[in-house]
Amino acid sequence: MPFVLLLMLFWCWTPPLGAEPLSAELAFADSLAARGDHYRAVTEYRRFLFLQPQSPLAARGRLSLAGELSALKNWQEVDQTLQELLRLHPLSPEGHKAERLLADTAYERGDFGLARQRYRLLLANPDADAQSYARRQIGWTYLEQDRPDSALESFRLLSPAEMETFSQAIASYRALELKSPPLAMSLSALVPGSGQLYVGRVRQAALAFALNGIFILGTLEAFQNENYVVGGILLFLEVGWYGGNIYNAGNNAHKYNQRMKHRYRQQMKSQLQWQLGWVKGQPGLLLSGHF
Repeated sequence: MPFVLLLMLFWCWTPPLGAEPLSAELAFADSLAARGDHYRAVTEYRRFLFLQPQSPLAARGRLSLAGELSALKNWQEVDQTLQELLRLHPLSPEGHKAERLLADTAYERGDFGLARQRYRLLLANPDADAQSYARRQIGWTYLEQDRPDSALESFRLLSPAEMETFSQAIASYRALELKSPPLAMSLSALVPGSGQLYVGRVRQAALAFALNGIFILGTLEAFQNENYVVGGILLFLEVGWYGGNIYNAGNNAHKYNQRMKHRYRQQMKSQLQWQLGWVKGQPGLLLSGHF
C-alpha cells in the first residue's frame, strides 16, 4: 500500500510528457501575479528572463510580464515587451496572442487610432475568428470616438446576426435624447442661468442668475446715482460674468451629451457581456449576447 501511495504521488507531481517544468523563478513570479502583487511579479518575471533567456518558457514569461505591466498601466513597457516577444518568438502561441494584445492595450489606454492600425494588421490573419474579432474591435474604436457611421461600416462585415445586433444598438445610440448646446447658450443669453437649468444644473443656474442679477442691479444703481466709475467697474465685471454664463451653459450641454453617450456605450458593452483584458493572467476578450 505505501508503494502504491508513493507511485500516485510521483505521478501527480511529475509534469506531463513533453511539458516543460516550471523554473523556481517563473513559479514564484506566477504566485506573485496570482496574489495581485504586480510590482514584485514584474521583477521576478524579469529575473527569470535574465537568468534563462533561452528557456522554452521564455515566450510565456514575456507574455506574463506584459500582463503585469498592463495591470500597472505601464503602456510603453507593455509595447516593448510584446514587440520583443514577436521578434523572438513570432510563430509561438504566445506570439499570436501578442499580436492581438498589442492592439488591445492601445484600445485599453484610449489610443483608438493606434488600436485601429493594429487591429487592421490582424485582418491578414487567415483565421476567420481573428478577422471577426479585429472587425468588431475596429467598430468599437470608432464608436468610442463618437463615429457611429464608421462603426456601423465595420460591424456590417460581421456575421448577419452580429451585424443586426450592432445595427440596432447603434440606432438606439443615435436616438439618444441629447441637449442642444446652441439652445442652452441662447437661453442663458436671454435669462442668465436658464441654459444651465435646461441641462439639469440647478445649482449652477441659481448661482448664474443670482450673480448676474446682483451685478446688473448694482450697475444700474451706480449709474442712477451718477457714480460712473463704480458703474463702469461693475459693468465690466458683469460683461465677464454674462459671457461666462453663456459659455458655461454650452459647455454643460456638451458634457451632458458626452455623459449620455458614454453611459450608453457602457450599457451596450454590458448587454453584450463585452470584456477586454486579462483573464487569469492571460489576455482575452469575452463577447456573448443574443446574436
